[in-house]
Amino acid sequence: MEQVTTNAVRLVGVTGRLELVHGEQVSGRRAGIVILGPDGRSMPEARDRLYAGITNSHWDLSRTPVRVSLPPSHEPSPGSGTDLAFAAAVLTLNGVFRPTALEGVVLVGELGLDGSIRPVRGVLPMVAAAARAGFATVVVPAANAHEASLVPGVQIIAVNSLRQFVRWASFGITPEVSVPGAGAAPYAGGGPIVDLADLPPGMSRARWALEVAAAGGHHLGMLGPLGSGKAMLAERLPSLLPDLGDDDAVEVTALRSAAGLLQPSDGLVRRPPWQAPHHSASLPMLFGGGPRASRPGAVSLAHRGVFFLDQTPEFGHRALTSLCQPIDDGQVRLGGGGATVTYPAQVHLVLAAQSCPCGQSTGGGPRCGCTSRDRARYLSRMSVLWERTDIRLRLEIPASHDGDAGESSAVVAERVTRARELATDRWAALGYRVNAQVPGEVLRTGVCTLPTCDINPLLELRHVGAVSDDGYDRILRVAWTVADLRRADRPELGDVNAAIELHLDQPQPPGAHR
Repeated sequence: MEQVTTNAVRLVGVTGRLELVHGEQVSGRRAGIVILGPDGRSMPEARDRLYAGITNSHWDLSRTPVRVSLPPSHEPSPGSGTDLAFAAAVLTLNGVFRPTALEGVVLVGELGLDGSIRPVRGVLPMVAAAARAGFATVVVPAANAHEASLVPGVQIIAVNSLRQFVRWASFGITPEVSVPGAGAAPYAGGGPIVDLADLPPGMSRARWALEVAAAGGHHLGMLGPLGSGKAMLAERLPSLLPDLGDDDAVEVTALRSAAGLLQPSDGLVRRPPWQAPHHSASLPMLFGGGPRASRPGAVSLAHRGVFFLDQTPEFGHRALTSLCQPIDDGQVRLGGGGATVTYPAQVHLVLAAQSCPCGQSTGGGPRCGCTSRDRARYLSRMSVLWERTDIRLRLEIPASHDGDAGESSAVVAERVTRARELATDRWAALGYRVNAQVPGEVLRTGVCTLPTCDINPLLELRHVGAVSDDGYDRILRVAWTVADLRRADRPELGDVNAAIELHLDQPQPPGAHR
């Protein structure tokens, strides 16, 4: 046998890409292995792993000179996850098993120096790519077997060592290995397990704002002194959001897999994820990076969930301005190592900040010594993101903890789900899921145009410059969500006034809020 091909898969961002590995016997060379990457250059580290792993598994490579290569491209060399496909090509050329054994099979795994098959990150999107391409069988490291099994319709062959793999390829003997995480429950999403019912009395307005934010997918901003409950509210937002559907669950789980965070005990991520990076977080931690720009950061790990920035003005200017692009576009684009990758980042942004640097400007604390200029300078640090919030809350420390507890998250989540279903049905033909995604032009023109009598307060605010054109659209989106929560066909005057109050954080005339 002089030539052979095997199927590998590399991870590009959060997507698997199939690669055809070509192997051939080379005449006129001394026995050994040559591994060539997509740029035609030698891959000495992969060659050394293969030589050590194969020879330590007691196969003789001293008789046949072999060259294994990837198709030419401008992509950087793949990671170690292609080792098993390389090794299979080498072993086939050395007559260890027939090449027909690997027809319709994709191989994933790193080869250890002792011949073990070591786990790699990103197995879930790799197996998903194989399934989309029509492959029925994927061989993976045993440590990744549970993760791989989350992709339906694919036979997973789990191996611990190269010798186990060869027994399967030669005789069809499926290895009996322990699969970590078998029978695991769905991953909860990483957020705190808290309930709205635990909030102290006196926060009914904040509860209402949180409900509207959840129902419409609106970005939320909160200002208030220490102890006013900003973090408590943010932590409860995930409990109001519906479970992820199948496609979203696979996508979110694939991001955790690509980041190397998926544990053997984790199932599919069914709850919206939660990310709350500290204000000292570096840019790679926020956006991703690493070798070949291959790891997603916090904003992508919050995809389809909540991205909470506590003490937002304390984040670096570069971090806050850089976040504008993923917040607007719903994706992160990274370049490095000669490649550009894109990660999804459709997040529910929540900002929280003290009203001034000392945090005591309101709420009955010690008299604040900050000047108006100090406060303005402090809050201006986060203006680029604050402008992107639809709902804005100014909180104070609750005066008393006496009174009845509010509704539980489960009760409110039912209303949120019903409201989201109305919005999804309305916008499905345009490809939008929640009101926050709908362009302002859609809401201002055509069948969505609201009567002047219902939007007159909003028109007056725009006329006097109290709201910008962008703010006008954001208020319209919130008004549609308020209408959805009361199960109305379209917003009316009371809904628009309620949306104005939520956006400007200013009480409206009595009777305006229906």
